[in-house]
Amino acid sequence: MADFYLSPLRGITDKIFRTAYERRFGRFDRMVAPFVPTILGNRVKNHHIRDLLPAISTSPDGPPVDKRLIPQIIGREPGGFLLLSRKFADMGFTSVNWNLGCPAPLVAKKTRGCGLLPHKDIIGRFLDGVIPKLPLPLSIKTRLGYESPNDLEALIPLFNGYPIKELIIHPRTGIQLYGGTADLDRFESCLNISKHTVVYNGDIVSVDTFKRLADRFPSVNKWMLGRGIVMNPFLLTELREYVDGTGETKPAVSTVPAVSTKQSMITGFLDDILDACKNHPCPIKVLGRMKEIWRYLGSGIDGWEELSKRVVRCASLREYRTIIDAFNKERPS
Repeated sequence: MADFYLSPLRGITDKIFRTAYERRFGRFDRMVAPFVPTILGNRVKNHHIRDLLPAISTSPDGPPVDKRLIPQIIGREPGGFLLLSRKFADMGFTSVNWNLGCPAPLVAKKTRGCGLLPHKDIIGRFLDGVIPKLPLPLSIKTRLGYESPNDLEALIPLFNGYPIKELIIHPRTGIQLYGGTADLDRFESCLNISKHTVVYNGDIVSVDTFKRLADRFPSVNKWMLGRGIVMNPFLLTELREYVDGTGETKPAVSTVPAVSTKQSMITGFLDDILDACKNHPCPIKVLGRMKEIWRYLGSGIDGWEELSKRVVRCASLREYRTIIDAFNKERPS
């Protein structure tokens, strides 16, 4: 068996995306939310954690949080990290994740995210300050390093000395961003010396890529999906069929829809996201969100590359809707 996690893609896999995705395509075992920065001061306001607030409920006890969801915090200030963690514990979450993997240059250059990985001393002081007071189990999402792929391997003996729930490892350096190739040899070295559960993250874009990874790393049974899910929203179903089925790449009986139904499900999914944003005060930001999703879809769905190019070039939500409506009329589902 395998557990599948949703990756925290900032600007994409927020509450709106997660809700729309699971309504149309199925449930993840766990989901890591896009990061929340540590907060200065002594109070967490709702706008700081808007993406983690549960849906409105009429229950007198308040709306329950989705306990599959793992809040993620970025920063290196123990006080701010603990403030948020206590808030998340009070809300009912069951664990918290520390972001040591964000490769965005503006983040890394401030010695946050993967920019912290070369600084073993800072990481050690942070864990010493946080672990004894932390109200929730801690997981860490990380990369192999910032500039050097040796950073994480040097850190794992340090991590082994703390009660960390799991390490989520993306086998690239920060300066690679999402380019180049994942370093599976380095991942294997880290896997072999870690005393903690390791979750693999990176480049799972098809059943074939998953099969190669699963065959190479048989001790890993937790897998994080990110860009592959946005490229092909049916990937989760395909992977579950492979894992739960006959062991062949294409199970004899498939629950993956036919092409026409796929088109209908994907356009319905995108409509759900757009509808959830209808009251957003800035239409340009909504359009930017839709374009970002389409950049991935264009590379993952057969025959949609040209449609994706048209969407990415459009200048308004009205033009976006015109393009999609015309496509649906040309290729009715």
